[in-house]
Amino acid sequence: MKYRTLAMIACSALVVPLVSCGDDESSTDSTAATTDAPATTDAAATTDAAATTDAAATTEVALAGTLTVMAPGPFKGLLEAATAEFEAAHPDVTVELNLGHVPTLLTQLEEGVVADVLITPDAGTMGQAGTKGLTAGDPSVFAKVPMALVVPAGNPAGVVDVAALADEALRVGVCAAELPCGKLADQLAGKAGIVISADTLETGGSPGVVTKASTGEIDVGLVFSTDIAAGGDKVAKVAIADDVNVASDASVAVLQVTDDADIAAAFIEYLTSEAGLALATGKGFLAP
Repeated sequence: MKYRTLAMIACSALVVPLVSCGDDESSTDSTAATTDAPATTDAAATTDAAATTDAAATTEVALAGTLTVMAPGPFKGLLEAATAEFEAAHPDVTVELNLGHVPTLLTQLEEGVVADVLITPDAGTMGQAGTKGLTAGDPSVFAKVPMALVVPAGNPAGVVDVAALADEALRVGVCAAELPCGKLADQLAGKAGIVISADTLETGGSPGVVTKASTGEIDVGLVFSTDIAAGGDKVAKVAIADDVNVASDASVAVLQVTDDADIAAAFIEYLTSEAGLALATGKGFLAP
């Protein structure tokens, strides 16, 4: 060893030894070990620091851009509230709502309209979007939409339960059969053991039925309960008993044509979170 050789030369050259000429291998090894230890510690510290820095950088990545959400018109109140909360959490993100009749929204997407997120009032319609290749990945159910009876203000026909839907003496409005709310009308009739005596099969969906109740064109209508608020003080709600009521699955998915999948995924994560559920139930939706 280098240090030992130098020590032996020094001992043989000096008349009065200034250092001990005994076996110094143990002290040399100790010195080398001491010298190596800080280097090892420094390397580990550097590695840990780099890892910490990388983790912090990943955590601090902010979302920025514009998110376009296509959804049913009756979801307006919920989505406006969700938009406000999401934008507050992500100041560099702007959410734009494209609200309308769901079949029309699907047609727009097929014709090339660019958007990021699709919301449907039922899983069946979302399934159609998936079959058409419009969505990316699996959709998520974030709430349930129960049905309810809507009547003109004051309930002049004295409607109390779903039996009114089968009363031929009343003017009854339900959704067109091909629409989600129309399919739910059939399910409810089966559970309640009634035959609906429909005078109006509304192609405008649940909002159209609410409108006809608000103008007195019908005595009772079957609609998504969350749509009734749009009728204001011109309509009233009659709840349906839980044992016969039905509900649809409000579903959400990222669209294939999204310009920013990260923002879309974050918005869906919010809708399906506890905070999103609290917002939905506060707007009359049910937990999925």
